[in-house]
Amino acid sequence: MALRHEGAARRWARALWRLLSGVATLGILLGWCVLFTGEASGQQPATSRTEWIDVHIHLIAGRDADYAGAVYAAVTAMDEAGIRKSVVMPPPRVWGTPGVHDYEHFVAALKRYPGRFAFLGGGGSLNPMIHDAGTDPEAVARARGKFEARAGEIVRAGAAGFGEVSAHHLSLVPGHPYESVPADHPLLLLLTDIAARHDVVIDLHFDPVTEDTSPPGRLASALNPPVLRANVAAFERLLAHNRKAKIVWAHVGSDPLGHWTVSLSRELLGKHPNLYMSIRMGGGAPRNQFIEATGEVRPEWLKLLQDFPDRFVIGGDQFFPSPQVGGAGPGLMFARMAPVVRERTRTLLSRLPRHVAREIALENAVRLYRLGE
Repeated sequence: MALRHEGAARRWARALWRLLSGVATLGILLGWCVLFTGEASGQQPATSRTEWIDVHIHLIAGRDADYAGAVYAAVTAMDEAGIRKSVVMPPPRVWGTPGVHDYEHFVAALKRYPGRFAFLGGGGSLNPMIHDAGTDPEAVARARGKFEARAGEIVRAGAAGFGEVSAHHLSLVPGHPYESVPADHPLLLLLTDIAARHDVVIDLHFDPVTEDTSPPGRLASALNPPVLRANVAAFERLLAHNRKAKIVWAHVGSDPLGHWTVSLSRELLGKHPNLYMSIRMGGGAPRNQFIEATGEVRPEWLKLLQDFPDRFVIGGDQFFPSPQVGGAGPGLMFARMAPVVRERTRTLLSRLPRHVAREIALENAVRLYRLGE
């Protein structure tokens, strides 16, 4: 009787072992299937942590010039979001607007976090010179020497390039300036020559207008003119002026007018090999955004990114205020949008084929901005 019980126990043990082995094998096979499917589709697993470099952020220091606090806020958000490094730049300003500053104001605070930041300069100095001179030939001639000297200072200070510089900048909210000069302005042409000579980038804010148009109701403010004139031809002349100049056209995917379409992007990328675009995942005309309401990448944008994977970077246009800054204003309004921009950026990158996502998220920024990673 005892022997029969012992034999039955062994049979039950063998059966249980076969069952568990089968379950383990099935689990391994399912795991490989998931991995294979992910590799075949090229998309990243949902649990993967997508890292990126943000090539376009701003700091808000307030009246106390608390750039250390603003940088700390930026680092905290970067750590939470998986942003490996950011490129800080002053916004494009004109003389007389509040908060005009350039790289000298924040570069010391960046050095507290080695390896986390690079910077651009000129938004608070070169940009005002361009717009102050306007289209007056004599004013341009007077500004030329000072402009070139200032650009040289920025490069020698270790900047990765010039920015944020504007050719056409729409006013989006009260207190947000309207700025406009021809994109082939003589000082902008000079800046491309300087950038090419030093192998640095130009971060250019240029709201495209493909045909004369009146601003939509939400942009019909006292600052924006009643008619916006077509400006893309002048932009193409800027791009063609010096092919060695790397021009990063800021804010693709969030243009306020809706003129920056996939077809315009494809046309200009095909014609101008020195043109790059930085992706901003927030705001703008809904029909030209990268992501559908479902969270999927629009097929036409996906095809463009796959066709030109080496020409895009992430430029979230995130604003980071010091904890000391209170009140209201455009910068703080944009700062409240930054978490949404980060989440949408993560969504976009997770939906792209793996190799495309890596180029756009990391590799292109390292190469263009010479980040040395």
